Amino acid sequence: MQIPLASIPDQGLLPVKLPSGDRLVLVRRGNVVTALEDECTHQAMPLSAGELLPDGIIECPWHGARFRCENGACVQGPATDPVATWAVTVAGDQVVIGARQPTT
Repeated sequence: MQIPLASIPDQGLLPVKLPSGDRLVLVRRGNVVTALEDECTHQAMPLSAGELLPDGIIECPWHGARFRCENGACVQGPATDPVATWAVTVAGDQVVIGARQPTT
């Protein structure tokens, strides 16, 4: 799946739905884009409704769980499990979303 880079706000979040039905949140920091499952691992609420903190952490708005946007790692509870991530490539002015990545 491809989407225009300009459609993602810089230092912001954009929810997208893949043709597979997976719901992701795209995170843009300058020309770097990452993709995570749009679901907090605590209570399955959408992370796209949360906030991107200056250090690249997404904070879930419901209970404050925090995840690293580059690898989905949980850095603050109440969640303990990481969020799934997808491969992303920025090709010119397009963002190409690839395969789901193994969870570490």
